[in-house]
Amino acid sequence: MSLRDLANNKPKRERFTRTLDRAQVRSMKKRGYDAERELVKMLRKVGFDALRVPVSAPSNEPLPDVFAIRGKTILAFEAKSQARYAYYKRKQITKLFEFLEIHKIYPKRLAVLAAKFKYKGWVFQVIDKPGDYSLRIGGGISFRDLMKMAE
Repeated sequence: MSLRDLANNKPKRERFTRTLDRAQVRSMKKRGYDAERELVKMLRKVGFDALRVPVSAPSNEPLPDVFAIRGKTILAFEAKSQARYAYYKRKQITKLFEFLEIHKIYPKRLAVLAAKFKYKGWVFQVIDKPGDYSLRIGGGISFRDLMKMAE
């Protein structure tokens, strides 16, 4: 509540939130699963052994959405499928780094944020520390640039 609202005795503004029905929630989840599967196919096409980790409920285990291994490199992905921007919470990012810490045997370990934007394609960002992040259309790097970093 602002000082002006207090001075004028106006009620606090309510934040807009939308409620989703079951079909909308199912559709959103399916879009995310489909994006993860597509990412796995892309990684396999360029020679990575890639897996999608199907975790249907929030877990405290340090598991990424997708991980891929090639040679001495391991990539851990947090993937989102959105229309305009993708937001990644610190807790999700921390799990990526915990996963990579467990796999110390690989000299090159990359934590990667992946966002598939409707009608626009994929955007990636390699991160080096936990925190809150967001990706927008036109930000980040391309899949080709990510593969160059993973060599």
